[in-house]
Amino acid sequence: MTEEETDTDPRKRRWRDLLRGKEVSDITELKRQGLSIQAISELMGFDRKTVRKYLLKPEASPVYGPRAKPASKLDSFKPYLEERLKAGVWNACVLMRELRERGYQGGYTILTDWLRPQRQAASVVAVRRFETPPGHQAQVDWGHLGKIDIDGKEHKLWAFTFTLGYSRMMVAEAALDQKLGTLLRMHEEAFRQLGGVPEEILYDRMKTVWLETDERGEIVWNPVFLDFARYWGFKPRLCRPYRAQTKGKVESGVKYVRRNFLCGLLGREPNGLEDLNAQLREWVWKVANQRIHGTTHESVALRGEADQFSLQPLVEGRSGYPYLDQELRKVARDAFVNWRGSRYSVPWQYAGKQVWVREKGGGMVEVHYGERRIAEHAQAPGKHRIQLQQDHHAGIPLGARQPHKTLVAIRQTAPQVEVRPLAAYEFAAAGGGQ
Repeated sequence: MTEEETDTDPRKRRWRDLLRGKEVSDITELKRQGLSIQAISELMGFDRKTVRKYLLKPEASPVYGPRAKPASKLDSFKPYLEERLKAGVWNACVLMRELRERGYQGGYTILTDWLRPQRQAASVVAVRRFETPPGHQAQVDWGHLGKIDIDGKEHKLWAFTFTLGYSRMMVAEAALDQKLGTLLRMHEEAFRQLGGVPEEILYDRMKTVWLETDERGEIVWNPVFLDFARYWGFKPRLCRPYRAQTKGKVESGVKYVRRNFLCGLLGREPNGLEDLNAQLREWVWKVANQRIHGTTHESVALRGEADQFSLQPLVEGRSGYPYLDQELRKVARDAFVNWRGSRYSVPWQYAGKQVWVREKGGGMVEVHYGERRIAEHAQAPGKHRIQLQQDHHAGIPLGARQPHKTLVAIRQTAPQVEVRPLAAYEFAAAGGGQ
């Protein structure tokens, strides 16, 4: 019989037994230290032939890969989640509710564990510059320029910049306010100077553009601004909250105006807003739009030709958007909104919401939330009036009435001592009470 057949030592493994990677490395290290195959066999409890085999061919040791990851209950819902993330819905509670409605049986932690790397990846993409094709996108920015004195009264001065994404060709104008009417007028001036309208325009989260994000994470647009976008044929988009870098190109647009245009004004101060804008327009077209851009390393003007050629052409004969002045107001807890000194009712479900109020023709006042008109009233004949529609407050939940408090009245007095005849004490002392 061979040694292999007669070896009955239970401590020794046969050569045909596979060793783990750590065991093979230990054998190799002991051999490097000068131990013989016999000594290694005795020390580690392996057959001599097994030791010899792995010393000659250490690569014969098995490689154990990671175990296959079990299927997650979330897997079949990931395509839906990816679509919701693209739509800007990142709230885990909202997504969980939507998944439950679609039959998801997994837990909340599985969802948040999956969302975490998605958020991290999105944050990396957010600060990375991206390029857009000609005519596709423009980006709008507001910024503070300083102040201006008009007829002895000081006003804040704001800069509006409109930059085409492909070429970085820009239009800029100064204004005394950031109201919606001013914003719309400046858009139309940019369209006129550039000769067309881009497919989409990207914005910071300015209140003249959007109201808020609803419970599903969807954007509630300012209805007038959304109607303006449809009128001119572009799609508005918002940066992610607190991430102006997603704009990619014009986060420093106003800074560029400050550092390059305003510095050139020293010694030749304009005599008013109109003169300031004339100088600003001249600088934009003779300097800003003629430079070699630091990122593209190409002429803004040359790339601008491709941008302008790809813009949506202006409709011949189309006049400016028929804008009616409106104001942003917050609905009070009692479901009324203040406007020009009077109070107008709205459906109670909008208490605490931001709404737009505007005057309509025929002496009417409209209240809008997003694209919806939620109230319409006859304009109050004067100040301090209340315009109420009873159905707005029908079914309004009233706060639960507090039950009457139970109170106690206590008056501290001296203890009362029972008065007994003396005979009663003599009877008790004689043991009569036993």
